Amino acid sequence: MTSFEVWRRLERHQTCRPFSGRGVEGLGRCLLLAALVLGLAGGLLTLAGMGVYKGLSHSALFQVTGIKIEGCRRTTKEMILELSGIDIHTNLLAIDPKAVKARIETNEWVEQARVEREWPNQLAITIRERTPVALISLADGLYHVDRLGTVFARVVPPEDLDFPVITGLRGAEPQEEKQAAVQEALQFIQRAGRGNPVLPKQNISELHVDKGNGLILYLVDRPFPIRLGAGDMGKKYGRLVQVLSSLYRSQTFADTAYIRLDYQADKVLVGTGNAG
Repeated sequence: MTSFEVWRRLERHQTCRPFSGRGVEGLGRCLLLAALVLGLAGGLLTLAGMGVYKGLSHSALFQVTGIKIEGCRRTTKEMILELSGIDIHTNLLAIDPKAVKARIETNEWVEQARVEREWPNQLAITIRERTPVALISLADGLYHVDRLGTVFARVVPPEDLDFPVITGLRGAEPQEEKQAAVQEALQFIQRAGRGNPVLPKQNISELHVDKGNGLILYLVDRPFPIRLGAGDMGKKYGRLVQVLSSLYRSQTFADTAYIRLDYQADKVLVGTGNAG
């Protein structure tokens, strides 16, 4: 029923005659009647809409016939499909994309998922997986660490172990303390990942968190301690590259017992032989 039809009926109703007999009271009754009629019409439309939606959500027209899954490397399409909870009997209209996204993102390797309905009967799922840049040794084993410092997915042999390893944390530390230590280690690793041949990322064996004293670096080719200390890892990486370059040129690297970048703000201490 249109608004025009409603008002036409009101005009024919005796209480709607302009100010007939009761003046303002008659107008009030007229407006109340109009509101009731409009409310009833709105309710009927809502019920009709719900009925149509319920019917379409069970219609074979919108039954899922294809699911496209992209972005899998460490995960598999079968794994993502199982997490989605969708099969060929699912109606596309009845799918809640946010709920499907949340289920898929429970997988530790999935950093983000995007779920899109492609009408009338296709679903597209795109995932972005976490990329490990380091490993971290905790009390119950080795875990992957991504570029944001997120600790995820326990390492299961024979997975690739060719990453720098962050040690010294047992998992019982306060979250803020652990996160700060991991972020400093990642800053150093990221600088090394820029491809400097003197100290490439591939030559970092271990970054040990020495509580209260900062980071200790161990190289792959000669695992003597390089005390980095805490803070300003970008600057310390640059200084260490200069020191290592000098040691390589002078052919004294093989005699180096330790390097300390935490000795003084403007000095680097290099020990040789059996010096500690």
